[in-house]
Amino acid sequence: MPIAYQGEITIVRGRIAALDPKPGAVVLRLDGRRVEFPDAWAFPGLVDAHAHVVGLGLAQREGYLRGVASKEECIERVRSARTQRGEWIVARGWNHELWSPPALPSAADLDSAFPDVPVALKRVDGHALWVNSRALEIASIHAATPDPPGGAILRSDDGQPTGILLDTAMELVERFIPPPSLDDIERAILIATELCSRAGLTEIHDMDVEPSHLPIFTTLAENGRLHCRILSWVRGQNQEWHTAGVLPTVGELHRVVGVKLFADGALGSRGGALLVEPYSDDPTTSGLLLLDRETIVARIERALDDGFSSIAVHAIGDRAVRVVLDAFEEIRSRYPHSDDVRLRIEHSQIVHPDDLSRYVSAGAIASVQPIHCTSDAAMAQRRLGDRTRNAYRWRSFLDHGVLLCAGSDFPVESHDPLLGIEAFCRRIPPGFDTAWHPDERLSRSDALDAYTIGAHRAADTSYRRGRIAVGLDADITIVDRDLETCLDDEITATRTFATVVAGTLYLHE
Repeated sequence: MPIAYQGEITIVRGRIAALDPKPGAVVLRLDGRRVEFPDAWAFPGLVDAHAHVVGLGLAQREGYLRGVASKEECIERVRSARTQRGEWIVARGWNHELWSPPALPSAADLDSAFPDVPVALKRVDGHALWVNSRALEIASIHAATPDPPGGAILRSDDGQPTGILLDTAMELVERFIPPPSLDDIERAILIATELCSRAGLTEIHDMDVEPSHLPIFTTLAENGRLHCRILSWVRGQNQEWHTAGVLPTVGELHRVVGVKLFADGALGSRGGALLVEPYSDDPTTSGLLLLDRETIVARIERALDDGFSSIAVHAIGDRAVRVVLDAFEEIRSRYPHSDDVRLRIEHSQIVHPDDLSRYVSAGAIASVQPIHCTSDAAMAQRRLGDRTRNAYRWRSFLDHGVLLCAGSDFPVESHDPLLGIEAFCRRIPPGFDTAWHPDERLSRSDALDAYTIGAHRAADTSYRRGRIAVGLDADITIVDRDLETCLDDEITATRTFATVVAGTLYLHE
């Protein structure tokens, strides 16, 4: 069923009160005024179903290294920006897979530019930290330092730390870095939500939120300063939500709805994502398991006891996905009346054929980020070999009846939802001439569903949002073309005229 709309939309008290379809323009009637957008199309407000709001805002203010083409350029950009927290220089976004050769950097690479001040640069996926020798010294990391559970200190042939820390090993250094101030967090949230609004987003599913940040979101929402709705999934890897006494909340623009866990790490920082078989480009490892089945089950049970109705678990590798499905099946068997609990597998990047149908039986939602596919295809081929046929299985999910929702994982990737819609439909990575595993592409309507009604079903808000219909929330994205029918190569050229969130109009001229 088409979701693009042209005509008049009357909005009263944040809800759609009347519709009068007419071709040629979108006309809003709200707050006693009439606003016309000639040659425009209205869509249900676009949702990013997996993102990191504070991360995006901080990345705009601190060193942002996404897309940088070499380690030398990274070092020069960090030297120029020299963004510090206390004595520490910090930045985020480097991706060695974009470099030639695609080799991990080392502490020695940083030492010549920063011999005395500690430096900590987080990889684009957030699962690896590149530090200099001064940082290793402050953290007392040396050859005899053991790998922490769920993490790895990468080492040279002589056993010395190289300066790359994976997953929980990052905490060995990060505990010494001063956190951003609460004022910094507030500014980051405002920067991020305004950027997202300009890109056409009306709602964000914010993942792994630090408990201390929640009151800032709530205050900004109550003061009408958020440009997007924010649904928060609170950090839960070490039961942070429970220790901080966080409980679910209700609210119009900000709600605390769930808990976020991690089963494994990332594919790009090799050794992070947990695979059934070893990595094709490093047969010595199959990855890292961050939480086992029993611990995931225990975390979920505690979250349910605290009143949460949505659990999101990060799983990228096929073995990690299997562990999470095992945990979800156990939860469903222990709680036979848990049909209203949303159990989400965030990323769901590599899924063994035997496990596709288990998503449905376990009531698992596949929360995917299509832009990861096009960004990471070349890297995934090195890591997985012919197992890439089991990666980014969007069409397979839908064919098996799995609920699919879509996001970007910003600031890991761009916050622009049009890039994700294009990736769903074209699936052509940079440098490729044709679609990569084209059988997994989505139709335009399926792609848009994942960013609209699918995202709302995944958050149990489809009774209020996800369609342009009388009685539903006035969350609307207004653009300059029909995203359902325009040419594939026109998708990312689409311009956002305006967004409407809970009946508030934001113009983006």
